[in-house]
Amino acid sequence: MTTPLWGNESDKPVQHLRIIDMTVMLTGPLLTRVLVQYGADVIKVEHLPHGDHLREKKNSGFFELLNQGKRSLALNLGTIEATMVMKQLVNEADIFIENFKEGVMDGFDLGYDDLSEENPDLLYLSLRGFSGNRKVRSGHDLNFIATSGCGDFFLESGPHYSTQFADIVGGVSIPLIKLLFQLASPRQKGKHIVSNNDESFRFLYLPRAYDHFKSEQLPPHEKEEFGWQTVLGGDEPHSRYYKCRDDKWVALNAVQKNHWEKFCDVVDKSDWKNRLSDPNLTSEMQKLFLDAPSTYWETIASKNEICLTKVVSWDELIASTPTRQQLEGDPLTWCGLTPNPKLSAAPVLGRDTLSITQGIGFTNREIAEWLDKKILFQAS
Repeated sequence: MTTPLWGNESDKPVQHLRIIDMTVMLTGPLLTRVLVQYGADVIKVEHLPHGDHLREKKNSGFFELLNQGKRSLALNLGTIEATMVMKQLVNEADIFIENFKEGVMDGFDLGYDDLSEENPDLLYLSLRGFSGNRKVRSGHDLNFIATSGCGDFFLESGPHYSTQFADIVGGVSIPLIKLLFQLASPRQKGKHIVSNNDESFRFLYLPRAYDHFKSEQLPPHEKEEFGWQTVLGGDEPHSRYYKCRDDKWVALNAVQKNHWEKFCDVVDKSDWKNRLSDPNLTSEMQKLFLDAPSTYWETIASKNEICLTKVVSWDELIASTPTRQQLEGDPLTWCGLTPNPKLSAAPVLGRDTLSITQGIGFTNREIAEWLDKKILFQAS
């Protein structure tokens, strides 16, 4: 048996890394929160007087979720003293992450050129919203979806959306992959990594977009039939949701011929086998599924191993799985990440200002003076 590359996940493979987190809202904080889960020392640097804007959202648990296990340094960016603190801090850091518009960090003398002079080995990750000629504009999740070129794909299911798709796919997952690839390089040196949310979000639609692109080279009679989106888009009877007699739903995804034929046999509809993609079959199947409750369909599916599953509601999930325990204790374990028993609660603003500034060499006299001038803030 070979030894895993990372060894036991409980060893926390990035516990040797110190990360300066100057991000706010969702994208950067969630990315660094994943790194905390695997052992990184993350210092959350917050701009006075209010810090991360999510602190103000009292009707949400976002801030607590995204900032567990981090330390908080609160300072007044733009002052000479704050810049001194930041540059000294960067000298002892491995990674610097920010998610502001292009030029904002340069205005604080904290751009890549400024900080790479202090620490040439620094990995500097900039999480940007827009690429191209929109890069200096402000925006949020739905704006990045809109400008990605995949916004019309996204609109096919209606103008509403159920989670922050662009932020999580484009602003967390893809830049995290880029960052980890850099860290894995045996020749890793300091570098400025820029990741644009609207570009990275396209990863969600990459298979569809590529098929769409390839279809443009085909004659008209072949173009409409080309690509798996015609198969998986929810318009064909073999792959879609169906409502059941108890007003709950099941999902059928019998996209392969053998799976479809097995489904037809199980429901005693052998005459459907040659109607895999017949749109007229959908109404007949809707009647079939309405004839029994979702529990019935779940039972026959599990007995016969067909590609049919009951849609598990949130209430069912939280009642029958460790979900509640996971979310209360170590929420990233709910997503399959390894536990981190050393997590602390998300810090109050400036909780660690004193210990961080003392730890990088500033004297108590300097710190007291900067606290008095409101350049720094230490939570009481």
